[in-house]
Amino acid sequence: MAIRKSAEESFVLDGDRRAWFEKCGQALAAAGFGNVSPNSQLWQLSADYHKATVWGTILVTILPDTDHTRIVAKATANVDNVFALFRSPTQKVLDAFKAQLAA
Repeated sequence: MAIRKSAEESFVLDGDRRAWFEKCGQALAAAGFGNVSPNSQLWQLSADYHKATVWGTILVTILPDTDHTRIVAKATANVDNVFALFRSPTQKVLDAFKAQLAA
């Protein structure tokens, strides 16, 4: 059984929650995430991230925040491999999402 760890980041952005829901879905697809599953009732998107050295998932929740939008991204990844000694796999998952969201 794999050993998994989670990391969570939260940030506030200008704009409508509906627009950010769409942008987050596009960012996940552009970053190479698979099985992107949007849930418009809960304002959440979940996706899998499977690369050669990283095997994990992400859950993105979009919340209203007084005239802004708060995005909470929680990544969970396997840390039981040699590559995890050099850089956190959960941080790699979060960084892949954030890099495409900023693009």
